Amino acid sequence: MKQEEIRSGNKRSRRRKGKRGQQLFTKGIMLLLFFLLLVMLTAGGVFGYRYIQGDKTSPETLESSREVLPETMGQLP
Repeated sequence: MKQEEIRSGNKRSRRRKGKRGQQLFTKGIMLLLFFLLLVMLTAGGVFGYRYIQGDKTSPETLESSREVLPETMGQLP
């Protein structure tokens, strides 16, 4: 009777170890997917915010402090 209990106990522990390993693997994958989703949402939010804020800028060109004359471009002094 004791040998049968020991054998069945070993089988149960092997099954538990297998399930435990599978549960750890599943938790690890879920954690990885959660962080991937978090990174994607953060990146999407940042780029979306920049896109929306970019649309609010004035379409007028900014005045430059100095002008480049076309005849002097590319010539060395």
